[in-house]
Amino acid sequence: MAFFWHPLSTLLLTDPPCLATPGLLRILLGADGTVEMLYAGDRMWPAVTHGARVVVAPPNRDDLRPGDVVVVCPGGIPDLLRVASLDDAELRLTADADPQLLETAQRDDVLGVARLPRKQMGPFNARLRRFALDLSEAWTAAPDAADDPALTVRDKYDDQAEAYSGSGDTELEPGLDEMIRRNTAAGARILVIGSGSGRECFALARNGFSVTGLDFAPAMIESSTAEALRLDLPVEFLLGDVRGEDLGRTPYDAILFTYDVYSFLPSRDDRIAALIRMRSILAAEGRLFLSARRLQSVYGRLILGFQWAAGRGRGEWGDSHTRWINGAGDLRRSFVRVFSPRGLAAEVDAGGFEMTEWRRGHGVLIPRLL
Repeated sequence: MAFFWHPLSTLLLTDPPCLATPGLLRILLGADGTVEMLYAGDRMWPAVTHGARVVVAPPNRDDLRPGDVVVVCPGGIPDLLRVASLDDAELRLTADADPQLLETAQRDDVLGVARLPRKQMGPFNARLRRFALDLSEAWTAAPDAADDPALTVRDKYDDQAEAYSGSGDTELEPGLDEMIRRNTAAGARILVIGSGSGRECFALARNGFSVTGLDFAPAMIESSTAEALRLDLPVEFLLGDVRGEDLGRTPYDAILFTYDVYSFLPSRDDRIAALIRMRSILAAEGRLFLSARRLQSVYGRLILGFQWAAGRGRGEWGDSHTRWINGAGDLRRSFVRVFSPRGLAAEVDAGGFEMTEWRRGHGVLIPRLL
């Protein structure tokens, strides 16, 4: 069973809470012997709860055993994980409330050992904890308060822009790359909606396309513009909202919505209006590559129904949220819309498009004849 919300966790320095780089943490552990850190998230619940303080000691990498809770940095950010098994060189790591997690790390990657009980969770207990967290999140939580729920998404990406910087050398996911190449002529003019750090834009530019990126998070535009200069790639980035931005009259050969961006638009009317606007700036034979969060499991329907009931009918069924942790260790929630395949198809039709395929998180849309 795929759980609904991704588990989260990280370790922060205390007083005031802030993220620590791996290098700084090594220095602190080497200088003081132990470091008290703040745990944020729920991946290791119930062994460690959100907001708890954890004492981290320097590791004896030759004496690690299954059940130890260690500090590693997957993605460059310190986190607590439990050793499931290990050999002379490699550790396999998991988390008490995340049965689907299995990270690997080298012994040298371990920065510290947390002073916590050495107790391994069985898979049944881990799944039960994950299920309990899903139900609790659905019943008690909602997106952060905002007049426009889309602003909760902007806050997230503004806060995390620095973590995304420097990712311009990444290539497109192979399935998406193949889909774009198959449906778009070489050298075509492409607009990327939700350009973020510019990763997709730079990959498309390296593939010979003429690319413009649009994003409504100022910190992301600043980061992607600097990255374009570093990479010496001719990509233009625009700050604006797809719901109302004037994108000119020169038609684009293709428009790409990056992952989940369509799901960040809270209003059905606004989503359809955005599609109609995209249709007006798309060349007659152009293609729109749409991404949205789609629901495909009975379990997901159960959780969304539970969440809608908890809100007593406020909003539309399918309105939900994603979770993230800011630099101060606060658990935040931003809006996301989860679609049934039928509901998404109805909006695509109302926006003047026909969906010809859906694979790997993206659908190919062609303008419908009026």
